[in-house]
Amino acid sequence: MFLSKLILAVPTEVEKLLLEQQDTLQKLEILSKEVKKIKDNSSPDIIKNMYDASNTLQNPIFDTSKITILEKADRFFGVMDKIGHYISHPILIANVVAGASYWVCLIIAMGGVLYYLVGHKKGLHYTSGSIVSYTLIQAINMGLNSL
Repeated sequence: MFLSKLILAVPTEVEKLLLEQQDTLQKLEILSKEVKKIKDNSSPDIIKNMYDASNTLQNPIFDTSKITILEKADRFFGVMDKIGHYISHPILIANVVAGASYWVCLIIAMGGVLYYLVGHKKGLHYTSGSIVSYTLIQAINMGLNSL
């Protein structure tokens, strides 16, 4: 009984769907004809002038060159931007420290050698400590860069 009602209902539904589809196709055909008419009747000047910007202002409304606080604010926020950049990317700080450590450790080591040559035994400790600290800094930097 249910199957017989389903079989009777399906053809009417299919007919309704076909009618709706034909109606939609007719509407699309009408729309495509209207678009074609508009394209044929429109001149290229209308489309060209659509992007014309001749009515925009040539001079700004406010002359900001006379406002000195803007320059100070621009410098301040530029510095704050750089600080925020280095805080959010600590690997950059580690790279700078590792890059500068060569010269710092070299000067300390050379000073330690000179200090030893003058006659102080602690000069060797400065030299060896400088070499060990440079090696340690470079190892830490290499480990951070591999992350």
